[in-house]
Amino acid sequence: MVQNSQLIKSIILTLKNELVVVPNSAVAEVISVQDVSEVENSPQWMLGKARWRGVVLPVVSYEAAAGDNAQAVNINTQVAVIYSVSDDGDFDKRYPYIGLAMHGVPHVSTFARDQIKLDEQAAADHPMVAQKVRINGAAAGILDIYAIEEMLQQAAI
Repeated sequence: MVQNSQLIKSIILTLKNELVVVPNSAVAEVISVQDVSEVENSPQWMLGKARWRGVVLPVVSYEAAAGDNAQAVNINTQVAVIYSVSDDGDFDKRYPYIGLAMHGVPHVSTFARDQIKLDEQAAADHPMVAQKVRINGAAAGILDIYAIEEMLQQAAI
């Protein structure tokens, strides 16, 4: 069977009442967490660390990174476990995955390239967003995994 290479399989996350698009291949799993240990002297966007499959998982808040209040971690907290993408070996050894707290249920979608348009009127002013786009007319942001890794490195977490 021949597949159309113009199709992009993505996961759409609802974060801060916004849609955020992540490539399907960047998400390892979506999990529920309730035991997140706080990290002393960390930025507000760092919710803490959790254990996932024997690995320490930093859990970050999209909302708090934009200056809003971070959501409280409770039994209903869902986290998208995202693969680290940095070429920096030191970072990958510390955190091969990053947890992104989210609201709602993620949706797996497949889009043709022509369904995704650059949103030239929207400012990509969120530190975790690489680009604002419109997908079939709906506003969305493309998650910047490199930026999240850089935030963690700068915070020395």
